[in-house]
Parts: sequence; C-alpha cells; structure tokens
Amino acid sequence: MGLRADAQPRCLYLHPSAISRRLLEDEEDIMTSQTAVLTIDVGSGSVRAIVWNRWGQILGMSQHEWTYALSDVPGGLDFDTAAGWAATVTCIREAIERACGEDGSIDRENIKAVSAASMREGFVLYDDVGKEIWAIPNVDARAQEEAAELLEEGHGPEFFRIAGDWTSLAASARLRWVQKKRPDLWAKAAHMTMLGDWVLYRLSGVFTADPSLGSSSAMFDLRERTWSKHIAQVIGAKHILPQVRESGTVIGEITAAAASETGLLPGTVIVAGGADNMLGMVGARAVETNQIGIAGGTYWLTAGITDRPVLDDAMELRSLCHAIPGKWILEGCGFAHGFSTRIVRDGLLREANPAFDESNGYEYLTKIARDCPPGANGVFYFASNVMNTKSWKHPVPSIVGLDPFRVEETGLPSIYRAVMEEAAYGARAHRDMIEHVWGHGASETIFFGGPSRSELWCQIVADVLGVDLKVPRGPEATALGSALCAFVGAGEFASLDDAVAEASYRHRTFHPIPENVTAYERLYPQWRALNDHMLEASDKGLAPYMWVGAGAASPLSQR
Repeated sequence: MGLRADAQPRCLYLHPSAISRRLLEDEEDIMTSQTAVLTIDVGSGSVRAIVWNRWGQILGMSQHEWTYALSDVPGGLDFDTAAGWAATVTCIREAIERACGEDGSIDRENIKAVSAASMREGFVLYDDVGKEIWAIPNVDARAQEEAAELLEEGHGPEFFRIAGDWTSLAASARLRWVQKKRPDLWAKAAHMTMLGDWVLYRLSGVFTADPSLGSSSAMFDLRERTWSKHIAQVIGAKHILPQVRESGTVIGEITAAAASETGLLPGTVIVAGGADNMLGMVGARAVETNQIGIAGGTYWLTAGITDRPVLDDAMELRSLCHAIPGKWILEGCGFAHGFSTRIVRDGLLREANPAFDESNGYEYLTKIARDCPPGANGVFYFASNVMNTKSWKHPVPSIVGLDPFRVEETGLPSIYRAVMEEAAYGARAHRDMIEHVWGHGASETIFFGGPSRSELWCQIVADVLGVDLKVPRGPEATALGSALCAFVGAGEFASLDDAVAEASYRHRTFHPIPENVTAYERLYPQWRALNDHMLEASDKGLAPYMWVGAGAASPLSQR
C-alpha cells in the first residue's frame, strides 16, 4: 500500500519554492537542497508514514491497516498499543527504505524532523516508568454511566462553557470510568497523552499535548489553549496531564531506542503535530477566519474558523482549538460516511462480483452513479444524524426508496449516489448550523480528504451547498499539514503561520450547477425530515442505534 521504490515522487500541493522560498537564494540551491521530514498519520483504520522533501513531494510512503478489539464492557473498544507501535515502526522503516534505499532519491541523514497527525479523542494512560497501561480509540463509548453522573452533578453545561464539548467523547467521563471500574489501573496512572502524542512519546520519551488534539479531550480551557485546571480538579486528573506545546514546536530528539527500532538517525528532532482535521485544514489552507473547511473521510468534519472561541448556545456543535495559534474552530461531525461507502463496495458490489476490490471498486461505483440524477431516483441513505453533541446518537443505517417496480432505476447506481449525497447533506446541515451561530455566511468553502479525489463527489457537495467549492489538487492534506509542522521544527520556518503563508497551494474550483442546486433545495429538507424519523424510530426502540455517545441517553442531555 506504499509508493513503489522505483516510482517518481508525487508532487501534491506545493510549488518547488513553497517550503523554502526565503531560505533558498537561487535556482542552484533549490535543485541541490535535500532537507526532508517524515510524518506519521495515526488514522481510524490505519497508520501511515510518509517521507517528504521540502517541495511537497512524497519520496516514500507506507501504510498498514489496524483494527480495534471489542472490550468486555458494553460500548468499549480497546487500542492495542503493542500492535499499533509495531505497525508504526514497520511503516516508518518501509517509508525510509523507499525514500533512501537503493532506488531512493535522498540519504537517511537528510530526514531532519518527524511529526504526527492523529484521530482525535482517543488517548493512552501510562505508569510512572512510561509503560502504556490502558488505551482507547476515538469512538469508545463505555463511559455511559460516568457521563450521566457528571451531568447529574451539574458539570455538563459547565464543562461545555470551558471546553466547548459535551460528555459524548470526553476524556473526563472515560477517566472516571477507569477510576471506578479499574481502580488498579488508576492507582498506577502517572501520565496521559492523546493517541498522536503517544507516537511522539514513543519516539522522544517526552509527554506532550498540542492544543488541537488536546482540546478534543474536552478537558481544555479553550480560551487559554491549555488544560482546564477546574476540569482536572473535578476529575482528579491533574497529576497525569502532560505539558502543552503548540503545533510545530520541537519537543525533543529521537531516543536511542526509537532510533534503533525505526531506522531514524540520532539527532532527528521530534515536533508537535496535531489533530487530523485541523492539520488537514492547514494542508488545504483553511486557516483564515470565516473560512469553512470540510474534511471528507471515515467521518466528515465541517469546521468554521474563528479568531476567538465561539460556542454554540444550543450545545449542538462543538468548539476546539485550531492547529494555528490564535485560531479556533466550530465543528459538526458526520458519522461513519467512509464505512458507508465500504458497505456498498464490499457488502454489495464485491459480494456479487469478487473481481472488484479496493483497487477498482470505488472507481466503478462512481462511474455508474454519475448517470443518476440529483436525488438518486428517489433513493435516500441514512447513517449519520446531524450533530447534536449534547445528545449524540446515530440510528442504524438504512436505505429508503428501493422500488421493486423500478429495479433498474433504484438499484446499485442509485444506492451509491444516495450514499454520496447523504454525506453532502450532512455537510450542508453543519454548514448551516455554523453560519447560524456566526450570524453571517462563510467567506470560502474548502473540501479536502479522500472523497475530494472524486470529481462527482466534489460536484455533489458544491451543488448541495450551493457554493463555489475549492478543492486542493491532491489527497494528502492532513499529511501535508504534518509536514509543514515538521519543517517548522527543522528550522525551515519561524512558525506554522510562516509556513502556511509561504506555501504555494494549488486548488481547483467546482461551481454549483444551477438546476442541480434547485433540485437539492427541494431534496435536502426531505432528507432532514426522514433522518429525524429514523432517529425517532431508534428512540422508540423500533430500530437499534448504530452508536450512542456517552451520556446521550441521560434525561439531562435532552433538555
């Protein structure tokens, strides 16, 4: 799943002068400079390592999938740090070999810095000698009882006003679960990091958090961009919280043990990275106040950028720190869209025709969906409820509109188009909610992530939102954001702000098609109404939930 060693480097976003316009004085310097960095992406379904040169070219890449173990407690998912670290080491070694091996284009000593991006909310606990003792991914939902307790104690609105989020994925409820259900582990707990910072700790031996990842714990003071003393005191967790370093800050050098494991050289600096969505916004240049960035992927994250913490009084959207110092985001999260496309590819298409797989399944589905009109011939798909962080619940996925008398019109092409449209409808809902809180429209909308590789999907998003949609020319926005952090740490820039300012980003623009906009203005309210009915059916026990956030079932979350 990596770049072939004999392949030419892929230039994704940056003009050759982007990474070092100030530092390289003439063309000869540009052609001979070999500074490189390595980035690690700790994703929901895989880990990936990429070696970049200073012009935004990928010199070597490796990716390995991973899965989570179902816990023996309801709603629980466990993250296996031993297996996760082994996969990470393998990716790092393979990426370096492809960049620096016999057919590579640089030497190992050219890799000056390492940074990381990761999924949010998941975290790791360590004992006093730095050994991992407990770890969970982002969607672990075991702490239902503890979240309800926090709400009953009056901490729901209180914590929201400080940290910008409810208890659904908050570390506060999960830490209380450890205190109550695993007091043996809590007695040993001496340190905590978010998952991306776990990788950096394994490389540097230093416990840190950056504001973009740290704020996803819902234990941050958003205004101060650091841990909330009050929340830490209420939870009794002050002693485990790490130091905070802004994205792009050097946190240390690689340890001798990590250098031996990974093949990175002694002296390589380890640099604070950030949350996947926020670094994706950096990589897509969604960094200015009043911009909206839409990250497509396993989850679709629609975020509006502000120059101060802005809270949703309805407590439906959540607020977090951007990776850029002095910037924050107001965000809505679309749930499991990437898993939905996989259901169609693997559960329908591939099951019927095993010749289709990861290499060609989505290409074929997009091809057949392209001929469907807006509205997918009356087929609607539902998986993600519109964001309501105060009571975050998602009904079981369902399809409405299959017609046995119109099989050709409502078959697989329409189903896949409906899945694509559902993600865009969710982004539309969250865009509208953000603009309502702001009291004004966005200045610009940028779409990035894996789905942005599909021209059809980009056009659907532009049509559903009714806006000109800017799309970076390349799919690696999150990794590029990490690379910019690493280049700051390597001394190429004074700050992440400078790195973004000097990078030459290339975008293409998708303009909404008027007749499609008209169609979606009629279809979108229909999808919203049907979606509400799906959730109501789950609330009444007529259908199961796909996922329920911690505390969402509490009566205090319904007020």
